[in-house]
Amino acid sequence: MKRILSLILAVTLMLGALSLFTGCATKHPGATINVYLGNMVYDFDPTDYYADSNADQLMSLLYEPLFRVNEKGKLEKAAAKKYKINEEERTIVIDLRESYWSDDSRVCAADFVYAIRDRVLNPASPNPAAALFYDIENAAAAKSGLVSISDIGIVASENYQLTITYREGADVNRLLENLASVTASPVKSSTVESAPTYWSKTVNTMVFNGPFKIKTFDLAAGTISLGRNVGYHQEPTAKDYDNKVKPNELEAKFTVNGAEIEISYADIENKAVFYMGDAAIEDRANATAVYDDTSVYSYVFNTANPLFADTRVRQALSMAIDREAIVAAVGLGKAANGFIPDFMGGSSDALINTTANLEQARKLLAEVDLTGISKSFTLTVNNDEESKAIAELVTAAWRELGFNVTVKTAGVVNTVVQEIQISDSEIQWLIKEASYGNCMYDVLAVDWQLYSTDAFVGLSAFSSNLGGGGYDVTTNSTRKNVSGWYSAEYDELIVGAFRMNGEEEAKYLADAEKLLCTELPICPIIFNQTVSFEGKELKNVAVDAFGNVIFTDTKLKNYKKYLPEE
Repeated sequence: MKRILSLILAVTLMLGALSLFTGCATKHPGATINVYLGNMVYDFDPTDYYADSNADQLMSLLYEPLFRVNEKGKLEKAAAKKYKINEEERTIVIDLRESYWSDDSRVCAADFVYAIRDRVLNPASPNPAAALFYDIENAAAAKSGLVSISDIGIVASENYQLTITYREGADVNRLLENLASVTASPVKSSTVESAPTYWSKTVNTMVFNGPFKIKTFDLAAGTISLGRNVGYHQEPTAKDYDNKVKPNELEAKFTVNGAEIEISYADIENKAVFYMGDAAIEDRANATAVYDDTSVYSYVFNTANPLFADTRVRQALSMAIDREAIVAAVGLGKAANGFIPDFMGGSSDALINTTANLEQARKLLAEVDLTGISKSFTLTVNNDEESKAIAELVTAAWRELGFNVTVKTAGVVNTVVQEIQISDSEIQWLIKEASYGNCMYDVLAVDWQLYSTDAFVGLSAFSSNLGGGGYDVTTNSTRKNVSGWYSAEYDELIVGAFRMNGEEEAKYLADAEKLLCTELPICPIIFNQTVSFEGKELKNVAVDAFGNVIFTDTKLKNYKKYLPEE
């Protein structure tokens, strides 16, 4: 009898084991999708001051703000589960959905408060993205150092509930849409405090609340492996782990420090890569789709340089640029006729000529007394094919005006902190230094971030009182914008827009854009666009209103054929 029972038990255990093995065999973690996303990104702090549109794209895969705005401009809930507006009390109460950081800890309301209040709105940290949140009570005053950041109207009313008090006269719908910017994503204070100077630069010190997380980061090879964050919108122990995020991994390739783009449209056809977010100039005509981007490729002038102190010099340099020819040469973008793109409510009038007028530029320069002022200067650009091609066209025109222009291609800045080497884009480093008043360039090429589809946010960056520069305790003054430019008239227009809504606000903003494009501390060249090359095997590749591509629901047909060999 015992022998029979033993046999029955053995068979039962074997069947159970076979059942478990079969269950594991039928459940595969999912597709590994090879993608190319453009130039390498070195810093993964969503709340930081960044000057590359690729950073916004990658950040949108790793972090999730409270809301999102889809391609059609409709507001959708993201990290927020529900929200309620109380107009009498001027509050927005937002309940968070259950979601987890990539270290399996729950995303809390305090994480959003820390990111928005303690980081972006902190007067110690200059950041033009601060204007995203100026509709929050006391946000603008706190950024200027007039009140404490504890007076800002955003609190964690419960562990998983935020209460935002908005200012009187605020545009609540605009505030909700601004909370969809990736800059409004949460950050864990404990993560920052564990490595304040490099937490967002090394894999071991970063955590993410978005659909993906960084698994590996090889700077030399230009690759980042993005794995599924199983705790995205569900418990990290969920058995149905692909319910919220379909791909198991995104193997992201990048171009590093001026190397030629080795991926071409042929790689899409031969299935070596399934998505490309950029391409060599000669391949761009094959794009599957093109999306408008909330950034403007621009040249920023250091107005502290005596050569650029006179507005007429900046105007002449802008007049010499043939923006239409540049767009034709690089095969992407729209010639900038202002600072704010049309889809964001930019001026219907051409505030900047998109074709060159060298004759008028010469006449304007003839009015300026440049005695004793050197006409030699350096243009610093990113070390990539597009930036160098634009610089070649622009400097040829500037040299015809009699300027001696040197083009410097920016590289990578490496520093060692606590025996750990960290890297940063030199362009990123230069613009951040300039935001603190340490301007170490003559003319600097940047993807100027507008941060949202709200024109006020983009235009306020060049005001002194609402520009997000914060308060410098050493000089007891608010910081200037990165160009060092100041205009009392411009400040009045931005303050007027801040106080108004609707048509009245739009008029102030239109006048501000016109003045900015007349004074030209920043010289817009191209309204950026995101180019998309998608293999036929991909389905459900989406895009948001900021031009960022979304892979959360993306499926790859017959994905097992393309899995890397183990």
